[in-house]
Amino acid sequence: MLIKLAIVFGAGYFIYQRVFHSSSISFETFVNQIKVYLFKTNWIMPLLIGMTLINWFFEILKWKLLVNTIKKIAFFEAARQSLSSHTLSLFTPFKLGEYGGKALYFQKHQRNRIWLLNLGGNSIQLFMTLFFGIIGLAYFINTFEVNIHPHKLRRIVYALVMIIVLIFGGVKVTNRNQKGNYYKRLLSFLKKQSNRSLGVLISVSLLRYLIFSHQFYFLVLIFGIEIPYTTAMMLIFTMYFLATLLPTINLFDFVIKGSIAIYLFSFLNIEGISIISISMIMWLLNFALPAIIGSYYILTFKTGNKYSNNQFKTDLKGV
Repeated sequence: MLIKLAIVFGAGYFIYQRVFHSSSISFETFVNQIKVYLFKTNWIMPLLIGMTLINWFFEILKWKLLVNTIKKIAFFEAARQSLSSHTLSLFTPFKLGEYGGKALYFQKHQRNRIWLLNLGGNSIQLFMTLFFGIIGLAYFINTFEVNIHPHKLRRIVYALVMIIVLIFGGVKVTNRNQKGNYYKRLLSFLKKQSNRSLGVLISVSLLRYLIFSHQFYFLVLIFGIEIPYTTAMMLIFTMYFLATLLPTINLFDFVIKGSIAIYLFSFLNIEGISIISISMIMWLLNFALPAIIGSYYILTFKTGNKYSNNQFKTDLKGV
């Protein structure tokens, strides 16, 4: 928790220094620019909200396809499970609350498989972030003059290796007749999937990644930032890649992504206040708005399940 809070406060201080100490533009001036850019035409906000809906459509569809391996559920039910668990994940690192939230909708004997299905879906989405992120990071290092001392570079590599080991090998699962880590169970899960179903999941995850990354790029254009398409997308890929490696809480996601984006786009002499505002808008559209909807499903959880309110609280503490 101290590490997570240190990351959040460190990123917040970095943003404060780059945004509020800027001599080129004042905060009040930029607030006026937001009003002008987002509402200068009638189609900008509907398009942004539409991209958010498409983004979450693919996320819900992915969960529906995964759960169908256990039992058939309607798209609306998949939406309720995805949005309510998303709300719980806002206060946990690495979206751990999402695993417990989705498990609550199923019987106890099914919950281990639900955790595994959720892990499989998130791992495929993570693969997209890592794949494009590595390409973006290679482009960034090759294009811009990034001075990193070899000693610091070794520390970064050691930290990344430690994080990867903790993510994929550090969490143990104990059942009555089985004990192993999630990484091995994930590989077993992927091997059991048919080539067609695995291809569909990969395609859905790819489309979702391209949607929200291009939503960020669209906001860059809306704010009048002139930057080549390839360069912009590579910086966006790098931003999501680096943000994924940090163990922060989703509630402060925009702070982390914003601080990373400010650093990356500073190589193009782009004002930090524009970038942090874009990150804030992305967070509001893709995190806050779905969380508000998910809050409704959490409040009405007992109406669609056999659990009582006390049982819900007990199970929530358990997961």
